[in-house]
Amino acid sequence: MTKLDYVISKEDLDTLDGMRLKSDPCLAIIILDIKACTAKIERSITKADLAEGSNALEEFKKLAHDESAFQNAPCVSVFCYDTENKLSGAAKQVIGVCKWVPDTAPGRSKMVYTSAWSSIKQELQKAHISTSNMFEVSDWDDVNDKIQKL
Repeated sequence: MTKLDYVISKEDLDTLDGMRLKSDPCLAIIILDIKACTAKIERSITKADLAEGSNALEEFKKLAHDESAFQNAPCVSVFCYDTENKLSGAAKQVIGVCKWVPDTAPGRSKMVYTSAWSSIKQELQKAHISTSNMFEVSDWDDVNDKIQKL
């Protein structure tokens, strides 16, 4: 399959940069438009939208498993995640990026997201999002394993 260069709009890049600077929105779900070769924020969730006691990762999990628009469908999730510095134990927040391609996704979708991953990472870097916190997963156990490494 040919490598495709997907583009994220300036407006969406600004939203993602705002996420990095202000942690709001705390979750953005990016979907690829295969015909237009673009990637766009399909859904974003602000801190105010979070259920009490929930976090961005839990909201993503709900969307990925429960909502028909995202169930069994690949996407790229950008989220704020509270963790701690492994050396000092100090609290810190990171922006994580997860390429979610569930095993149940159609084969063509899996191939498209795989071939687009490199260009999506380059686009996200325009919003100053670090590539060190980007990972690819196909099931929720993989997400939990990767989160432990952030």
